[in-house]
Amino acid sequence: MGLQVLYPSNEAGKAEVLKADVVAVHGLNGDPKNTWTHYETNAFWLKDFLPQDVPNARIMTFGYNSDVAFGNTTSGIADHAKALLSSLVDKREEDDGMRKPIIFVGHSLGGIVIKQALFQARVEQRYNSISESTIGIIFLGTPHRGSEKAAYGKVLATVATVALNKPPPRLVNVLQVNSEALMRLTTDFRLQLPKYQVYSFYEMKPMKMFSTLVSAQMIPSFTSMGQTNIILCQVVEKHSALLDIDGEEQIPVNASHEEMCKFAFRDDYTYEKLFMRIRRMIKVQDSSSPGSSYKCSAISYNKHYWVPYNLSGIFTGRDNIIRKLREGCLPSETEDGLVKQKRFVLYGLGGSGKTQACLKFAQDHRERFWAIFWIDASSQATAQQGLLEIARICGVEENPKVVKRWLSNIQDHWLLIIDNADDPSMDVSEFFPTGNRGCILLTTRNPDCKIHATVGSCEFGKMYLDEAVTLFLRAAGVEDTTTEIVRNEATPVAETLGCLALAIVQAGSYVRKGLCSIGEYCDIYFRHRERLLKHRPVQMQFDYKYSVYTTWEVSIEAIEKLSGKASDNAIELIQIFCFWHYDEITEDICERAWKNGHGGGDLYKNITNLFYICSQEELTEWDPIVIREAAVLLASFSLIKIDETGHRMSMHPLVHTWARDRLSEKLQRHYWTMASSTLAAAISWENQLSDIRFRRSMIPHIDSCIYLCKDGPLLSRYPEMDRIDMAARFASAFSENGRNQSAMELREKVLEVSQRTLGNEHLGTLLVMDSLANSYSDLGRSQEAMEMRVKTLEARQRTLGNEHPNTLTTMNNLASSYSHLGRSQEAVELRVKTLEAMQRTLGNEHPDTLKAMHNLAISYSDLGRSQEAMELEVKVLEARQRTLGNEHPDTLTTMNNLAISYSHLGRSQEAVELRVKTLEARQRTLGNEHPDTLTAMNNLAISYSHLGRSQEAMELRVKTLEASQRTLGNEHPDTLTAMNNLAISYSRLGRSQEAVELRVKTLEARQRTLGNEHPDTLTAMNNLAISYSDLGRSQEAMELRVKTLEASQRTLGNEHPDTLTAMNNLAISYSHLGRSQEAVELSVKTLEASQRTLGNEHPDTLRAMQNLASSYSDLGRSQEAMELRVKTLEASQRTLGNEHPNTLAAMNNLASSYSHLGRSQGAVELRVKTLEASQRTLGNEHPDTLRAMRNLASSYDHLGRRQEAVELRAKVLETSQKTLSNEHPDTLSAMDHLLSPEKKPKRRDKLKSWLRSLR
Repeated sequence: MGLQVLYPSNEAGKAEVLKADVVAVHGLNGDPKNTWTHYETNAFWLKDFLPQDVPNARIMTFGYNSDVAFGNTTSGIADHAKALLSSLVDKREEDDGMRKPIIFVGHSLGGIVIKQALFQARVEQRYNSISESTIGIIFLGTPHRGSEKAAYGKVLATVATVALNKPPPRLVNVLQVNSEALMRLTTDFRLQLPKYQVYSFYEMKPMKMFSTLVSAQMIPSFTSMGQTNIILCQVVEKHSALLDIDGEEQIPVNASHEEMCKFAFRDDYTYEKLFMRIRRMIKVQDSSSPGSSYKCSAISYNKHYWVPYNLSGIFTGRDNIIRKLREGCLPSETEDGLVKQKRFVLYGLGGSGKTQACLKFAQDHRERFWAIFWIDASSQATAQQGLLEIARICGVEENPKVVKRWLSNIQDHWLLIIDNADDPSMDVSEFFPTGNRGCILLTTRNPDCKIHATVGSCEFGKMYLDEAVTLFLRAAGVEDTTTEIVRNEATPVAETLGCLALAIVQAGSYVRKGLCSIGEYCDIYFRHRERLLKHRPVQMQFDYKYSVYTTWEVSIEAIEKLSGKASDNAIELIQIFCFWHYDEITEDICERAWKNGHGGGDLYKNITNLFYICSQEELTEWDPIVIREAAVLLASFSLIKIDETGHRMSMHPLVHTWARDRLSEKLQRHYWTMASSTLAAAISWENQLSDIRFRRSMIPHIDSCIYLCKDGPLLSRYPEMDRIDMAARFASAFSENGRNQSAMELREKVLEVSQRTLGNEHLGTLLVMDSLANSYSDLGRSQEAMEMRVKTLEARQRTLGNEHPNTLTTMNNLASSYSHLGRSQEAVELRVKTLEAMQRTLGNEHPDTLKAMHNLAISYSDLGRSQEAMELEVKVLEARQRTLGNEHPDTLTTMNNLAISYSHLGRSQEAVELRVKTLEARQRTLGNEHPDTLTAMNNLAISYSHLGRSQEAMELRVKTLEASQRTLGNEHPDTLTAMNNLAISYSRLGRSQEAVELRVKTLEARQRTLGNEHPDTLTAMNNLAISYSDLGRSQEAMELRVKTLEASQRTLGNEHPDTLTAMNNLAISYSHLGRSQEAVELSVKTLEASQRTLGNEHPDTLRAMQNLASSYSDLGRSQEAMELRVKTLEASQRTLGNEHPNTLAAMNNLASSYSHLGRSQGAVELRVKTLEASQRTLGNEHPDTLRAMRNLASSYDHLGRRQEAVELRAKVLETSQKTLSNEHPDTLSAMDHLLSPEKKPKRRDKLKSWLRSLR
């Protein structure tokens, strides 16, 4: 342990003058020797090779207890880093080598120890010599951050697993807990990087590991090897192994994580790469001027330093920008032949820290320039004065033109900083010296000034969160800014202030003065925001004359001074924008409001005087120039930001807040009304994909307007009609985008106001009641939806009559409520009445009549009357094709519904063909990512699944999910349905663990968005229970099903179809757990209830009969099981036909009963029929066909027909391998069945031998 010198040894004389120290640090479970020693050749390259190739370097290796270092808190790493520093200082003092350059080499987590050591060397004076002497670092597979596939904590845990084989759980846990602090170390370390040359070697080969040692969730990248528990693990992926900084050389290594630091021979390719870089660093350093730590030695002396401000003592971060300044602006040795003047532009929001960055660059690199001058370009006068000041300093004639000409001819390197060039009406280039000499650094709020840049430009926006937290703590006077507790406390402050440098410094000053604690600041901010942001502390720690708010007020004043309409429009525009959300503001909002407003109405009256509406009154097409001119003017002061397309705008959150706070109460109400009315007017209900996406993009803006309503609630007791219309539109947008709770709350308020102002039976009130009933239904509150629809129907019958179209629409909606409540027969009766009335009043082919026929078909399907449903859907389809055309959205919906009926009737191939046509037509007419297209994709995947084409189903569902996430969002109900469907595909393909993970996500999202007892949430719970069951986690499946049943009974009632399904599923779980008697009792209850509510031959009733028969069989009551299965088969043949998949399943189950009763011949005959029918209807490779073949093979076994059984099982295995995969559970089961009992031990021995060879 400790620091050991490997070369030169004590015995050997010093053949070379030692010019550098090379220090190697091992990683977790490493060793100062073995980490660097090759397994086979025992070559210890640090001692055996490196002294020959780099004889002018002292070579050392550092050893430490890595388990202690990484297994406690981050203080363990700090302790060992200090031990390294202390040992190095002692060793270098021995031979008077304190100024000798140092090169570190770190493998794996050893690189973290090096980073910690160098960070501490910077902040602790006694170790400063180490920081100052370090010239380079070689990282070998060091995980600096998370990978693209795993968080940082999981990457660290994977490294521990690889290093220790079976790491203590404590160590893995600590690494994951401390990952945030270690990630912060990487961020802090970046501050030092300008001084170091960094070489990052990353592994290209995975390591072999036993899957029992590590979970898939922990491993960033792994590949399974065959059917064993061996996996190939990419320990530290390329993304994680790179600091990804300018100047970093990234070097791939054709070895695994463990092998990349061991070299068998001196001519190893990677070793040559490594030693040549060590040699190169020493050579470059040796050739540079004494005392310099930079590769460039073009250092002149500084004669003039005219900079009016001091750099803040708490300056933090911005290292990427400083690095760009250094690369673009520093003079070099080969600069004599310059062809252009160096000009770098820093632009961005006032208060973001542009001036401080210039001060940092000027102070750090003062000695690289003969002169550094500063000009304040906030006005023409101050800029001229700056040039005259340069003249006085340098003894030149006090004339701006003379000064510029003089600078143009100076051969020495000079830097001219032109600060605050914010006025867009001023041409800042008039202050540039002509010619190609010197460097100009320009700061401005105006992005247009980028045109002057010759060596680069950079936008100054908000700070990185980690940097902002550090700045706040420094401003607050906190001594140790690395403590995790205090950083966690400070993080909300930085987030609240939008990581804006000026705001953060002022907040820190407020805390430092003792006016509040860090933890109290956010609460005080929300109560006294305007006062805090207007206040400028006396002791600011840097020279800046404005508070947060006044710095932007200066910009508004400058805009107001400009003449022309654009100035007035810009002011009005920012006063509208500040009530919308600060991000994703599009001119499309204004354009749509203008287009929709031509119809008039109260909403439009509110916005007719807005400049982007009134200026377009005489136009027939939208002209964006007026709004763009205003936006460009705001952007020229960085008050808003316009993206590259020119159509999307955003504001810093604090500018967004300031723009409201500066308005009087009266103006706030006025502009809130304008902003909200514009949003509402922009909403229309076209069904193109662009319209749907637009309405989704409106949700954050609607949320903002509702939150910022200056009158309290959006709807007061007696609101204007425009408010009612606005709220109704906002509610519809919420509903479409899955925000059902928000939609319901708004609609309840709209209904309350409508009833009070319009009356209970006004047309508008009844429309609102319809909408509210829809919201109740969306939220799973079916009873309330039904009651609301009953009231609506009665009112419409009284006011409009029994057969008015609106009355009939309400009847149809009430039927939907009956259906949701499991009252399917009542739904059918009401829909029959609705259809007959529509046929009488509207005609047989009116769109509403056809819709009523379609709804009746759905009710028939709910009652298991699939043939009648299919016949009705055929009529609807033919009529819609005649009246609407083949590709009308309603026609395509009917095609999809007919496909569902085909599927219910077992006509799966016809269902696929119809769904393919539907999908192709929707892609043509609506686009690939329209919600209706995605529904068609999902439906086609269902049909593929029914046909056993599980891989195709899965691939289609992946596409559907990805598109749904893009178009609708991650938690939209349709997206969650797509997630569940993909989980089904994973399950069918044997990828049960992935199915569980996806279903857990689905359930959590459903609980968040719908609540714990919504029907869709209960469905998600049931689906997760199925996945648990597939994985053999029967107890967990049972517990989840108990919860599902209890919730279903509470919310839907004891005999709702969903409740009966939950009872049936729980009975299955009881059976899996061996609780057969309980399974029988529950199955009996389920069957009796199903017969009462659905009828004796409904598919769900037949399913309940099957499950009860299975429970009887488990209890050895085989005769009762057989009798029940005979009844089930006969009913299935009557209602579904002889070759429906459900009928074939019933035949197979009856054959099992025959087998249990010793009637093996009868079982064989029935299973032969089942197989032949399955081959005819589903094909030879369908999973149900393979199941029928397996079952027939079992029956052959019982009759002693072993050869036939083996031949049949061989076919099953061959087909499973082809259609499913070698590792699918069904394939593995087929292999096990094919192997005779006496061969299985030999197979196991062979597998063990192969595993040993892999080690």
